[in-house]
Amino acid sequence: MKKILYLIAFVTVLAIPACEGPEGPQGPPGLDGVDGEDGEDGLEVLNLVFEGVVTFSEENDFGIGSQFEIGQGDNLLVFLEWAQAEGAPVWRQLPQNVFFDEGAILTYNYQYTTTFFNVFMQANFNLAELEPEWTDDQRIRIVLLPGFFVEENQRIDFSDFDAVMELIGKEEKDIVKIDLQ
Repeated sequence: MKKILYLIAFVTVLAIPACEGPEGPQGPPGLDGVDGEDGEDGLEVLNLVFEGVVTFSEENDFGIGSQFEIGQGDNLLVFLEWAQAEGAPVWRQLPQNVFFDEGAILTYNYQYTTTFFNVFMQANFNLAELEPEWTDDQRIRIVLLPGFFVEENQRIDFSDFDAVMELIGKEEKDIVKIDLQ
């Protein structure tokens, strides 16, 4: 009889921690997954980082554009490789201004909708007069961030490319190369 009482006491002690309390609040809705061919996972659309090389010219009206699906309320950040420091790229978030002599101003900028984005140059002078260092082989990176993600991380300096990459858990190997020509 003692063995049965010990067994009941033991089972009761094990069962009590397994009881559940009240259900917590509903979490934010997740994003629908994308299945590829044969049910394989498709391209991850959360926190994607793209890279391309652009040459701004008269032929492309000093801008490039691309079809790109961006969710309602999502955010697009565009960075331009501004320089190299100790062999590492220095990224600047667009828009960026360059001030030349005699009041000339060059601006690298971008805009986007839910289906399209473009990166372009503007100036208060003829862009065709620019040296190739300002127009040719400009390396850009595009970061897609869901709107709720930005709201939850408002204290992050989104102009710091390395901080954004760390925040979203991405590395150089995760950057998707795209053709922007």
